[in-house]
Order: sequence, then structure tokens, then C-alpha cells
Amino acid sequence: MGETDESAEPKRTRTPGDLLNTYILAGIGFSCLIGWELSAVFSPSLVLLDFCDIHEGVMLRIVSILTLAASFAFFIVKQDWIFEHRNKLFTVGSLLALVAVVNTMFNASFEWMPIWVSAIAWGLFGIAQAGSMMYWCIFFSLIPTRRTAVTICIGACGGTMLFVFANATGATWLGLLEISLLILGSVGLAAFLSTRIPGESILPVKEYRRSALLTVPSMLSVACHGAVYGFMSILMCSMGPVAALVCGASGLIGSALAFVWGYLGPKVEVDTGIVQRISLPMIMMGLLLFPFADEAGKIVCGCLANVALAHSSVIAWYSTSIDNAEFQLHPVDRFANRQAPSWVGFFLGSIGAYLIVFVFDLSDWAFCLVVVVFALLVITVFSIYGGDESKTKKRLNDLLTSATAVEAVAEEDAADKHVNTFRQRCDRVIDDYELTPREAEVFFLLAKGRNAEYIGKQLVVSSATVKSHIYHIYRKLGINSQQRLMTIVDDETK
Repeated sequence: MGETDESAEPKRTRTPGDLLNTYILAGIGFSCLIGWELSAVFSPSLVLLDFCDIHEGVMLRIVSILTLAASFAFFIVKQDWIFEHRNKLFTVGSLLALVAVVNTMFNASFEWMPIWVSAIAWGLFGIAQAGSMMYWCIFFSLIPTRRTAVTICIGACGGTMLFVFANATGATWLGLLEISLLILGSVGLAAFLSTRIPGESILPVKEYRRSALLTVPSMLSVACHGAVYGFMSILMCSMGPVAALVCGASGLIGSALAFVWGYLGPKVEVDTGIVQRISLPMIMMGLLLFPFADEAGKIVCGCLANVALAHSSVIAWYSTSIDNAEFQLHPVDRFANRQAPSWVGFFLGSIGAYLIVFVFDLSDWAFCLVVVVFALLVITVFSIYGGDESKTKKRLNDLLTSATAVEAVAEEDAADKHVNTFRQRCDRVIDDYELTPREAEVFFLLAKGRNAEYIGKQLVVSSATVKSHIYHIYRKLGINSQQRLMTIVDDETK
């Protein structure tokens, strides 16, 4: 049927200078975010909780995870208010993370500070972490998506290296200074970049679409991934700073693999289900082998699980942000609904690890039994879920044609001069963004106001194929609606 053009690899297009600068600064800011978040994940045996023993450190970390999960639940309930007040709310709220840094400084200098003061500080730290994550997701959801995936992946890789630099110094005060700079950098750049987003590109909060809630099986799957992350992070911290640092650094491999998917972009289609299928074997290998390995082997097992979890986490970050932008989904609604079960799982996994390591004096065989049962639970939940994202993708694709079809260009079959002028404008846009021949055909019909159903009949292709082409065209042009595509054509006056 002459479909050979569809298989041609689309060329990468240049990003306008101003937008490129935005992506570069966003990559730096996101690196700062990942750097101090990883410092929090493995804090019980690293710089942030260097003033107390590992037992108290784990308890304080669990307090911050609890407030973090509760914050995402609050975001779900007050999502419109959160979105409307996002700049002041998250700029100030994210700086609460500095309270935990100050708390560590005081505890390092004065040993008389009670534990409940530290508990309050770490409770505020969890709120700040949730707020900072939400702020960055909103930002990525409001900018063109052309380089969003690559920016987030590069930020994750850079953030992992910053985590190592901040925690491998061996000097508490130097490490705390570096983490403070990471917090200030992530908050400052997020606030600065948010002011550069054109106001006309931000819809009134009521006009954003609400995504369907996660199904119970998929919610359990997300929670189980979080539980594994919480479980393994506490186990690594219980083994000392070297194990925690090496395990955290291993996330660089998972982030780099996510970068490959992000760079390939529209050439491949990667969804959450595929990512979880890729991640599950490594997670299971790390869990099941952990009880039977020596100390070095346990670190390797922890790294295996962390690589898989970092990989899935980064892809979830950029796929959520891109979908939010391209389908005009409510950023707070969608991100919070996916993060809440993950952090509830993280909390439960951390509690489980705390109990078996610090509370119950388990024998070797009992510890092995607990870990194996936990691994089987994860496998069972994933089997029920199946990693099937077809329903989610269908709901998103339906958004492309859910509205009434835009009226065709007035009097499109009028004078030849008018037709040629319109065609020439379309051709210039097609050349500028290097669309493939098949994408060019779809683009021309979109510019004339045709909907996906009409285009499918005109080109004799399936509705799914048309929607896939529309998705790729939108990504290349950095837009999220047919109206904006038509505006680009109208503005083409050369």
C-alpha cells in the first residue's frame, strides 16, 4: 500500500535558540533536584543524617517519606488551588528542605538537641521534596516537548553525579554546603524558568483535561515498585555509607538507558508497561539473590534493583510531562495521582526493611524467607497488572479527536492563487521541521482543519496510524493542539 515512507527515520530538527537555552537551564535545575533527592533517599548513612546513628537516621527518613506521601495526597484533593498558586507555594515550600540541613548543622555542633526537633525538620523536608517534584513536573508540562525527554534524562544523569560529589567528600560541612546549593539551584531555576513561560500558552485551570485514575492493578504495581525502592534503600543504608553511595551512583546506568529511549523519541514507542517488563527481571534478580550473597554480592544486588528502578522512574518522569503537555492534561492531577501510590509503597517498603533489620532479630533463614515472600508478592501484583497500557494509550489517543472537528479552511477550492499560497506556506513549515513524506500528507490535511477520521479515510490508513502521525507531528513542532498547528501555517509569511 506504499507504506515504505512511514518507516523512514525522521531527522532531528534544530531547536530555536531561546527554547534551547530553556532546555539547558532546565537540565541543570533538574540535575540539582535529583542530586538532593538522592541524598535524601540514602541519607540514613550519608551526610544529611551524619549526626545520629543509623537506627535514628532510618526513623527520621521514614518520617520524611510519610509527609511526602501525604503531600501528594493533599495535591490530589486541592489540585486546582495548587496549580493556580504554584509559583509562590512551591518556591517557598521547596526551601523548607533547608530546615533539615540546618538541623544537621546544629546537631553536629550541639549534641543537646532533642530527637523530636529533628523529626519536625525531616517532616518539613518531605513536604519540600514533594513540592519541588511537583513544581518541576508542572514546568515540564507547560513547555514545548521537543527536547523534554532528553533534558530530563540528562538531568537525571547529572543529578546522580552531583549526589556522588556531595556525599563522597567525607567532610560533613562541605557535603551540607553542596546539598544546600543543590536545593537552592533546583528551586531557583524552577522559579526563574517558570516566569519565562508565555502566559498565553497556559490554559485557565478549569480547561485542562483530567486524566482517568489509575486502575487498582496498575496502582498496586506502581506501589510495589515504590516498595522495592524503599526496601532496598534502607537495606543498603544499613550496610554503611559505601554501600549506600555505590547503590545510589548505580542509578546513572538506569538514567543513561532512559536517555537512549528519550533520544530515539518518535522512532520507538515506549510506554510504562514496556518499561516495567524491562525492569522486572533485574528487580527480581536483585531481591531474590540478596539474602544469599556476601556483603559485596548484596551491594551488587542492590545496584541491580536500583538501576531498574532509576530507569523506570526517569521514563515515568518524562512520559508524564510530555503527555501532560501534548494532551493538555491537568499537571497536578496526573502527576500527584501517579506519585501518591509510589510513595505510599516506598513508605511501606521502608517500614518493612526497618522492622526486619532493626526491630526483629531474624535468623538467616527467616530473613531469606521474608525477602522471597516480598519478591513473590511483587511478581504476583505485576502478573495481575500485566503491564498492559493499551487502555491508557487509547484514552490519550482519543483526546486527539475528542473535540468537534475544526472547520475547513474557508473556500479552500477557490482561486488557484489562494490554493498555491496555502500549499506553499505548508511546504515551508514541512521543510523547516523536516517532516517525513507521510507526515507531510497528514500535516497538510490537519492544516486544512480535517480531523483524524477524515484523514484516515482520505489516506486509506487506520485511525491508529493517523493518531500516531499526529502525535509525532505535534512533538516535532513542539505544540499540543491542531489550532496551534493552523496558527503556525497562518503565521508563515515568507
